[in-house]
Order: sequence, then C-alpha cells, then structure tokens
Amino acid sequence: MLIRQFVRFVACAGAVFLVAAACGGRPQVNGMRALPPIGETEQNIKLMLSYDENSDGVVMRQELEAGLKRQYATADLNHDGKLDVKEMQAENDHRFRAFGTEASPLIDWNQDGFIDFDEFASTARSVFEDMDKNHDGKLDKNELRLPQAGRGPIQPRPGDGRGGGR
Repeated sequence: MLIRQFVRFVACAGAVFLVAAACGGRPQVNGMRALPPIGETEQNIKLMLSYDENSDGVVMRQELEAGLKRQYATADLNHDGKLDVKEMQAENDHRFRAFGTEASPLIDWNQDGFIDFDEFASTARSVFEDMDKNHDGKLDKNELRLPQAGRGPIQPRPGDGRGGGR
C-alpha cells in the first residue's frame, strides 16, 4: 500500500513537472523565453561535462549514452535490466545527497512498477537536446559555456541630457 501511494505521489509530481515544461517552463519576456537562472545553466553544463569521457571539453551523444548505460548498470543492483522501487529509491537518495533539492528524481512515468532505461535517461537526454543548439549531436565549447553577463551599466551618450558630452 505504501509503495502504491509513493508511486502515485511521484507520478503526480511528474505530471506537474510535465505541465510546467509544456507551458514553456521558463518565464517569457516580450514573447521570448527568458534565459534560465545562471544556477540552472551552470548545473546543466556540469551535468553534461560529467559525461565527457575523454575530457576534451566536447560531449558527444555517444559519450552521453555510454555514461547513462554505466550509471544505469550501477543503479541496477540485482542486474535484472530494470530498476525496481527499492533501486529507484536508492538512486533517488543518492541523487539527493549529491545534488540536494536540485536533483532530478527518477520517476516511473508509465507506472509499470519499474524504471526502464529510457525513463532513467530522460532528464540527461532532454538537457542534451536543449543545449545542442545546432543539433549536430555534440555539445561543443560554445554550447557548454555560461551566457556572458552584460557589459555593465549603459554609459550616457554625449548630448542625451544625462550630463555627458559637454
């Protein structure tokens, strides 16, 4: 009974997440999606760089998939090719300890009682797709860079009435 309640809770939380994502997920400014908070962008960059197996600063889709398969195999404690509720809870605990409230929990989206590889990989794959702006199957150094902050306050131009240009 407790497991069923937990699964319902996780499914509801996932539904809320999906609705937020479907609605744009991020604030809109003049009809354009605003940049995510720097913390989120930095976290996504760190997540993707954790899959850079050869440490060249570029993350290939193949590196991502290989890393996800290794992580899934590690989380599959009984090596049956799927994560049951206990394995899911253990992995979610591990993620929470590593990333705190910023952790992306595993969710049994189809409510079949276990986490398959696609459910396990969905967050990392989604982040990869979002960051791969040119859709070439790799995240290069430009895509794995924090957005540059503005260049400081706008300086008054001569004759604009703000005390400049005399």
